Amino acid sequence: MGDEKNVKGAQTVFRALGLLKQIAEHHPSGILLNALAQTAALDRTTAYRLACSLVESGLVERDANKVYRLGLEAMQLGLAAMKGAPILDRCRPFMQRLARRTEDTAFLVVRNGDYGHCLLSEEGSFPVKALVLQVGGMRVLGIGSAGMTLLSLFSDDEIDKLYARHRDEFRPKGPTLAQLRRLVAQTRKLGYASTDNLVTEGVSGVGMNFQITPGSYAAVSVAAINSRMQGDRKLRIAELIAEELRAEGFEPRFSGE
Repeated sequence: MGDEKNVKGAQTVFRALGLLKQIAEHHPSGILLNALAQTAALDRTTAYRLACSLVESGLVERDANKVYRLGLEAMQLGLAAMKGAPILDRCRPFMQRLARRTEDTAFLVVRNGDYGHCLLSEEGSFPVKALVLQVGGMRVLGIGSAGMTLLSLFSDDEIDKLYARHRDEFRPKGPTLAQLRRLVAQTRKLGYASTDNLVTEGVSGVGMNFQITPGSYAAVSVAAINSRMQGDRKLRIAELIAEELRAEGFEPRFSGE
């Protein structure tokens, strides 16, 4: 009897993990229950019961339209795994150089679904620090220069949908959808994100995305108080970021022209 229960328990775990993998493959656009059950080869009732358990655990979220996506707990697990990822060892030296050359704070952010996760920050020597993001922090894409440059990789339709999904996270301080579209258009034109007072009043930032592996993107940003981001300094910082990325074998979209 005990062995039979163990087998059933293991089967339930494997099925739940299978659902989680399917949801991950359809993140961030999401997947409906019928499609989820079909791809996992489960009847609808079983799929619904397992999906509800995943929602209760925080690994999965279900929106008002009954679309399933990865939840915050799943993203946190992904972030924990990234702490020992080779990307950190590869990026830490040039991040330290960037902080030293700009004298400001540099951040390394990876895309995780609709969010940007900060994996690394390096402080420069300037006494007034712009510590707008903590290592391990997660912020919806479009808020902050790193998130803005990652958001610029989305299609216009995908941006509209992301804004609708996270309207409450944008509302407190903005930007509005119209402002977000303008900032994305500017980022695409320049090849880097240039933001002012987007996260914290009195702080400006420059961000640039780059491809880690095919289909997987990260961003480097530099933040400083507004008085240090006047004139052509933002362009100079963008050039420094691109220079450091290329020195490590990454190819940013920014041409510098």
